[in-house]
Amino acid sequence: MAAISVIVPVYNVEPYLRKCVDSILAQTLPGIEIILVDDGSTDGSGFVCDAYARNNERIRVIHKENGGLSSARNAGLDAAKGEYVAFVDSDDCIAPEMYQRLLCALQESKADLSICGYQKVKAPGAQGVANTYACETMTGMQAIEKLYTNDYVYFTIAWNKLFKHRIFDSLRFPQGKLFEDGYAAFRYYYAAQTVVCLSECYYFYLTRNDSITNSQLSIKNLDGLDAEVDSIDFLKAKGCFDLLTKAQTKYASAVILSLKRYSLKQKDVRLRFRTIKKDFIRLYPSMMKNQVLSKKEKILLTSFAISPRLCKSIITVKKL
Repeated sequence: MAAISVIVPVYNVEPYLRKCVDSILAQTLPGIEIILVDDGSTDGSGFVCDAYARNNERIRVIHKENGGLSSARNAGLDAAKGEYVAFVDSDDCIAPEMYQRLLCALQESKADLSICGYQKVKAPGAQGVANTYACETMTGMQAIEKLYTNDYVYFTIAWNKLFKHRIFDSLRFPQGKLFEDGYAAFRYYYAAQTVVCLSECYYFYLTRNDSITNSQLSIKNLDGLDAEVDSIDFLKAKGCFDLLTKAQTKYASAVILSLKRYSLKQKDVRLRFRTIKKDFIRLYPSMMKNQVLSKKEKILLTSFAISPRLCKSIITVKKL
């Protein structure tokens, strides 16, 4: 059985795919299987995947209809045979020692998942901004608390981590949503007894102008609010009431910030905020009891509960 199953969702990334796969094949740790999930690519990505599989027995290819990142990751999880699992985006690449270091740290700490730093790059091979965290071992609940700090990205994203396979025995990524890692993070930390963090950067994340998450006003970015609602519901269901205040405060800030950024003159935006308001109304009474939120914030939230248009007008007139 493979030690680690590395799952790579692939969709129309032919110019980047070879560099990505080559970086995984170059790992210093033996016993790695690579699962390339061709998510209905319309360029030559699927042919590149098949060519690699023909030449290397460590590589398996899954061809499927397009279903999005979560769907592709889930297909890979269903096929994974390794004791551990990891994820790599198909336009990124990793350092040769990444999984050896992550596995060593995980085993030495008797942890359920390990995390390393990452570096953003604008072009393959270029240097970019590093996102790191101090070497530390913590509980899964302590890791959840980190999701409400300035280090939340390091702790949220899935691709800078190595997981014990059992973490995903009853966990899959939500399909049809952007910010899928925001949904999953709470769940895999809740399932983990121990988490170990490494400060070194072993993952290189390529920022592309054509990606959905880099399109600042894409309506899909409002899916982030759904992820915030999900976190509140999850924490409440698990009885993590000490974290609910932080989750509510983050959600309230995200709603107001989103309303500031988007124009309600666009019909699709108005309709989207209409669905956002339904969840908001359900959570509104408990947010009004939140002692961290200021009086001004609660006034804005109350106006949003009445009408997003009203709230937007107050923000505009008061230049908030």
